Amino acid sequence: MKTSKKLFKFQLKEKSDFIEIGGGEGDLTKSLIKKGLRVVLFIEPDKKKYKLAREKLININCLNVDISKLDCSKINSESSEVTVVMQDVIEHIDSKSQKKFFAQLRTKYDCINFIGRTPNLKSPFGLRNSFGDNSHIYRFTDTSLKDFLENLGFSNVIVSNESYKITGVTSFIRYLPYLFTIYICSITFSIVYGKWEGFLTPNIVFYSEKFIINNSKK
Repeated sequence: MKTSKKLFKFQLKEKSDFIEIGGGEGDLTKSLIKKGLRVVLFIEPDKKKYKLAREKLININCLNVDISKLDCSKINSESSEVTVVMQDVIEHIDSKSQKKFFAQLRTKYDCINFIGRTPNLKSPFGLRNSFGDNSHIYRFTDTSLKDFLENLGFSNVIVSNESYKITGVTSFIRYLPYLFTIYICSITFSIVYGKWEGFLTPNIVFYSEKFIINNSKK
């Protein structure tokens, strides 16, 4: 029986190539590999994080570059479909660089899936994460993120709140205070703005697709 392979609660396509952008020390890519998924490229622009990731990701094509300087023709693609993962990264890269990157991928693939996570501007926790980091170029709500992805040329966009994960004793102890705080903030927001926005979790997650018609591969 096959186990479900998901990321940020979205089902992953097993036959797809995978690329992680801004993968930090490589933990997420390592988890994708453990799930039996095919990672064809890992990118981390920070030299210190890249060196740590390189030690973990044996036999993976790892690059210490900015995506604006990436030559996608050198990607060793093994599928007609690719899934790009950006965990807490989309807010750091300007739209022009992202458009250039995805335009290059169009020469390699017939379908591009885009999955990621970013701080939720509507949440007080998300505000702390977002404004506590001055390297953020963008700060997203669910609506502005959907618009941003559509502007990049993606369709079938899904944006939703990230569920709380219990990973140990500390997160278990924090769970009830977390739920209480989120509930109060969400109710207050709905009263002030006259609209229920769901539970205002610290992060929002997204999934989107781009299909290339009459693709001329190099």
